[in-house]
Amino acid sequence: FLAQPAATKAGTPVRVQVNIAYPSDVDGIDIGTCDGVGLMRTEFLFGKSLPDEETQYHAYRKVLEWAGEKPVTIRTVDAGGDKPIPGFTVEETNPFLGLRGIRLSLKRRDIFRVQIRALLRAAVHGNLKVMFPMIATSEEYAQAAALFAEERAALAARGVAHKLPPLGIMVEVPSVAIAPEAFTDVAFFSIGSNDLTQYVMAAARDNAAVAPLNSVRHPAVLRLIAAVAAFGQERGIPVSLCGDAGGDPAAIPALLEAGLRDLSVAPAQLAMAKAAIADVSV
Repeated sequence: FLAQPAATKAGTPVRVQVNIAYPSDVDGIDIGTCDGVGLMRTEFLFGKSLPDEETQYHAYRKVLEWAGEKPVTIRTVDAGGDKPIPGFTVEETNPFLGLRGIRLSLKRRDIFRVQIRALLRAAVHGNLKVMFPMIATSEEYAQAAALFAEERAALAARGVAHKLPPLGIMVEVPSVAIAPEAFTDVAFFSIGSNDLTQYVMAAARDNAAVAPLNSVRHPAVLRLIAAVAAFGQERGIPVSLCGDAGGDPAAIPALLEAGLRDLSVAPAQLAMAKAAIADVSV
């Protein structure tokens, strides 16, 4: 299955991309076995100190050059929640509902602008897409996109090679899934099933006591996923899923039946996901 493009039993093609946490993750992956990178996390760069522009640029460029013409979707730093970063995140009593993801980036624009410049410069080396995490309102997307436009203009004025990539959003906060029509300006939607599920079910994903509630296959979660998939199809906005559910053979049939045709999985789950897709009749 690994070497073949993914398709259902009925012959419906399904894109299968990979999720990576570090640039070195791609070293052991044959680009021919996947359709690109559906999620490149950037938190690794923010480990013990805030990374400078060059460090970020080279990390992004490495993955883009590995992927060639295939898309690489890089998520701007998703700090906060279960990912505290010294000198960046703030201590909160309820971090999952606090200043995390795009909320924190927009609060610390000095740090966000460094990442934006690195992404704009790296974009000339491949097929880059950028997505913002923890978006809850269209205003947050507009503010983030405006910062990209500002930094692009500054790079152009200095004669620095750059390119503006398509800008999309993560669908993690229920407000986006319930009212996707507020986000017609985005280039794409990427469903973060881990966070979407925990917010819909009010069940922390790191709490074993409520683990049975935390299922992407709950009808309420699937209904929201289906609504986003249908909206994307209607408006011509690509929709993918990059949460753990994408690589779960037990969840894949329900996700495809909900209308998804683009899943992103851990590299070790590529073959298993393709095999599960081939068993589905949609």
